[in-house]
Amino acid sequence: MIFLDTNYLISYYIEEEEQHNRAVEISKDIASEEKIISRLIIAETINLLNNKLKIDKIKIEEIYNKLIEDYTLIEDHYFYYNALKKTMDWEKRLPFFDFVFMSLMEELGIKEIITFDSHFDLNKNIKRVY
Repeated sequence: MIFLDTNYLISYYIEEEEQHNRAVEISKDIASEEKIISRLIIAETINLLNNKLKIDKIKIEEIYNKLIEDYTLIEDHYFYYNALKKTMDWEKRLPFFDFVFMSLMEELGIKEIITFDSHFDLNKNIKRVY
């Protein structure tokens, strides 16, 4: 099992993204693995595609459908309290979403995340693939 972060997914689906080619390479390397995302990953991805990147709305809908169909989807609201504890306890301030993902991964025993965000390296229980 491997967890997929939003920035990887955006890089994979959007050819104009700087890390697109690397994301495509990674996708080939993990083709046989179970790929995990959460509902927050979907929300964050769609939000960035729509509001920041201004991607065509038809393409956004296509990506949404791929996220729902192609990956194992985890309900993540169960992990919010542990994420809040991390938010309060960690010296470095990180996005709450990322603390949710870390908590989810730790509790479900997922050891790897595909992300281009280096702050995941701060968590010794998670190996970042990039």
